[in-house]
Parts: sequence; C-alpha cells; structure tokens
Amino acid sequence: MSKIDKRKYDKKRRSGINHFFYQINKYLKENVHFGRKKPKEYRPFLGHNVDPEKLKKIQEEGLDNVKYPDHFEDDFSKKPKQTLSEKLQARRRKRERNIEKRRRKKFENKIKRKQRKEYRKNSRISFIRKFHPTYKKSKENIFDNPTLNEEGADEAKFHFQNYYKYTINSTSLFIISYILVYLLYQITVLVTASRWKLDSVLFYYDLAFNDYSPLWTRYNILLVTFSGPFMALIVGFLFYRFFSMRRKVKGFLKLFFVWIAVHGFNFFFGAFATGVAFSEGFGYVPEWLSFNVFWQILSSLIALFILGIIGYYMASRFLDTSNSAFRVRDENKLKFLFFQTFLPWLIGATIIFLVKIPNNMPYDTGNLITLVFIVIPVLVNRYARPSISFEGDRKPTRIKWNFITFFVILMLAFRIGLNTGMHISLYYKFIFSLEISPI
Repeated sequence: MSKIDKRKYDKKRRSGINHFFYQINKYLKENVHFGRKKPKEYRPFLGHNVDPEKLKKIQEEGLDNVKYPDHFEDDFSKKPKQTLSEKLQARRRKRERNIEKRRRKKFENKIKRKQRKEYRKNSRISFIRKFHPTYKKSKENIFDNPTLNEEGADEAKFHFQNYYKYTINSTSLFIISYILVYLLYQITVLVTASRWKLDSVLFYYDLAFNDYSPLWTRYNILLVTFSGPFMALIVGFLFYRFFSMRRKVKGFLKLFFVWIAVHGFNFFFGAFATGVAFSEGFGYVPEWLSFNVFWQILSSLIALFILGIIGYYMASRFLDTSNSAFRVRDENKLKFLFFQTFLPWLIGATIIFLVKIPNNMPYDTGNLITLVFIVIPVLVNRYARPSISFEGDRKPTRIKWNFITFFVILMLAFRIGLNTGMHISLYYKFIFSLEISPI
C-alpha cells in the first residue's frame, strides 16, 4: 500500500475529534519549525546605525557570501538529489526489510507457541505418569533396528523354515470362522423369515425356501434378505473394533477374532457385489428397491472399494498375531503376511469349495472370491505397524493340534449333518416353539 493510499485509508477511519487534532498537527508541522532548521532567508544584524545603501547592496548581492553558524552547515549540508529510479529502489528495499522483519517475527512466534504447547503436553504426561507409569510410553521402533532382538543367521533360518506352521494354524482358523459366520448368517435369515411363518431347510450350501409361497411380499423379501448381511456386518465391526483390540487377547485367539471380522465384513460388502452379479441372496435387495443396472454396478464397485479399505487397515491386526519382533520387521513382514493371510485364504477357500461339491452355489463361491479384496490390500500396506510391542517375547511357533481337531470335527459335522438338509420351524408370536427335523 502506497503512502497516498495509506493516508486516504487512515483518513477514512478517523473520527471527527481525531481528524480535528490531525489538522492542527499538520498545520503546526508545515508552519511552525521546531528544533534546528535552516531558515528560508538569513538576514544578518548589522547594527542600529547601518548605512541604508550598504544594506541595500547586501540584499542585492544575496546570501551567497553570508556565512552561517557552524551548526547550520553541519546539519544542512547539501545532498545530491536522488533520481526517480533510486527513490523507487530505496522504497522497495525498505518494504522488503519490513516484510522480512514481519516474517521473522511470525516465525519466532510460531516456534514459541510450539515450544509452549510441547511443554504443556510433557508436563501433563509427567503428571499422569505419577499415577499411571505406563501412560504414553515412547514407542521405540524395534522393528527396523538390526541390533535389537538379533537372533543370528541360524535362528533366522529357523524362523523362515517355520512359516508353514503359521499357514496351517491360520488356515484352520479361517475355515472355522467361515463356518461360524456362515451359520450365523443363515440362522438370522431363518429367524427373520419365521416372523411371517416362512419355513426353510438349512443345507451346507444354502438355505432353501418355498419361492412360490403366497406368504412372500415385497416387504418381507427385503427384510429377510437384508437381515443376514446386516448381522454379519455387526459381527465384523464388533470383532474388529472391540474384541480383537483387548489387551488379554493375543496371538492365536486374536487371529481367530480377526478372521471372524474379515468374514463378517465380506458377508456384507462382498455378498452385495456377488448378489448383484448372480441375482441371489443380498442381491435381491437392490432389485426389489428398483435399482437400475447402472446403480447396481456402481453400488457394487463402491462396496468392493470399501472392502479394500478395510483390508488395508486390517494389516496391523494381522501383524499383531505374529508374537515375534523378528517377523514384523520391514524386510520380513511381507513374507509373514503372505504365509499368515494370503495362503490361508487360498487354501481355505479351496477346501471349502471342495467340501461343497457337487452343490457349489455361485453366490457362496463368489463370496469366497471377494475375500481377495481384503487379502491383497493387507499385503500392499507396507506402512503397517503392529499396535503392540513384542520386545522380550520368545514364544515358539507350534501347530495348535486342538484347533486342528476341532476344525476337522466341525467340517465333518457341517458337511455330513447338513447333507440332506435340516427342516427348521420356528414360531414365536405368543409362545416360542422350535421344531428341528432332518429330512
């Protein structure tokens, strides 16, 4: 802003009284000279009885030969006149100095505020640690430090040779959690359908209804087909957000909870995309809501994208199940996630597919395939870090034979027990009654 514009701006903001005093100050500056200032005309005093002709001659000659006092010569020495470009350069340099000064002042204030904030934070943490010593302990990056937990070349080789144990344990938990979430999905649909006295038959591959029953309406079709995925979504959120984050839940049990969360999310978002593709299961919901083809495809892509985001943030949960600082280092964690996540999905999905032969439904097979949208982002997330520290943990990697046995028993019961179907009649209008009869 130039001086003229600044003067106009200041004048607009002045009140009447301030403007009055401003005019007085301006008049005094222009007409009254304070301090030492060279007078416009210097007339030396020549005495009372001066000759008039001599005075006139002095006035005609001017003031060229008049000597001023020393202090006037010192203060009012003639300065060379500046050109317009020199004035502009001087003004620009002054403006740059002012800008730099303000910038430096602003930076200093920012540093001071940051230091005050850090000081208050440290003071607060120090006060809380008097009562809770482990509050916000500084987390050292123990995963990238080659000197920490160094186990030697032989022990590292031993670690890499034992990765197949992770795959066996994780595969058994993958299949167990799939069967449990699948049964919960179908039982929720069954209970919701019984509200309208719609009987169903539960098989190991599907929940069969009488599609030509006059009891079906648009309203109960939407509720029945939506109830199962909605229950799976609740289960996935609970196990991901609460159960798998408890401090007492570690290692093998945490992995089991994480797989349940994975299947829960997949039976909602993945089942939506699969249902739209094959017009089955959850896919009846957008059809009966009169979605056209464009909106069905768009909503399916959005569901798969959300599934990928969930898988990206699920990487830290899988790293929590390693129980080893060696395996979650940057150079080892990709291999660990491959054996802990990708291979169990591939092997487990193949086993489930083989168990359901010859009645593989496209809807169930598609739900197994959409799990890849969770598994691949887990491998892609190279910035993932476990939320717990494994410093000092020396737990050996073993195959959990009790879970392997439970997996075999559950798989046989699932395949053989539901082979011919289980007719379930549930009535709970006034009196709760349940009938389960094999077909």
